[in-house]
Amino acid sequence: MYSIGQFSKMNRVTIKSLRYYDQVGILRPAFVDQSTGYRYYQSQQMEQLHTIMALRQIGFSIAEIQQSLTHKEAIPAHIRLKQHQLQLEKQEIENKLRQAAYYLHAATEPNIYIKSLPKVVVASMRLTLEHYNDLFVAYPAMGEKMREQGCVLDEILYCFQLFHDGEYKETNIDIEICEAVKKKKENRNGLTFKTFDAVPQAACLFHRGPYETIGDTHTKLHQWLLKSHYTLAGPPREAVIDGIWNEEDQANWLTEVQFPLKSQE
Repeated sequence: MYSIGQFSKMNRVTIKSLRYYDQVGILRPAFVDQSTGYRYYQSQQMEQLHTIMALRQIGFSIAEIQQSLTHKEAIPAHIRLKQHQLQLEKQEIENKLRQAAYYLHAATEPNIYIKSLPKVVVASMRLTLEHYNDLFVAYPAMGEKMREQGCVLDEILYCFQLFHDGEYKETNIDIEICEAVKKKKENRNGLTFKTFDAVPQAACLFHRGPYETIGDTHTKLHQWLLKSHYTLAGPPREAVIDGIWNEEDQANWLTEVQFPLKSQE
């Protein structure tokens, strides 16, 4: 028998930890003196203590250790599962570190940030526009078709454009205009109703000002993409926030340019 102090020193573990392991039931003392309350351990318990310490170092919670000790034959499988979880956490941490490094070393760069984009139901029209300003004609025409269909807009989600050319173009633009709606209607009269799944990661940059200069914002995002470990995962988007309908001064128009991302790793 070893006193709790001796057992603590022999195994390089604190007395506080041994008392806690006793309290939660993963390592009970071999004997407790009822008159003094002193705890005593046997040498045979060192193996279980070392298993507990190893699992704690790997990152097991007390509940996970309790489960593992109940089914000791399953410990290797539990460790493999924990290893997989740690690898996922490592990847997430590495992504955060890369993003932190980007923000620290690119203080003079545009304020690009990464976020998720929500799942959305839209009414859409795919068009080839001769010039970007043709949007001012296309949107009202689409709005009239939506009114004929009795569409109800989703006031929370913004409308947006998708650029199927994969890049910003000033002429012959393959564009899809999307308006967030509450529910789908029948596809007709040039309107198509569809659901866009959520996008886990998108690089986003606000553009303040007229559409004539939004190409610069696209260029900044493409330049950022070349230096990152991401590639484009879908057509670039422009989420329209403030525009001609609520701001007379074009300098106050606000559009969020969004690049869906996927990791190259």
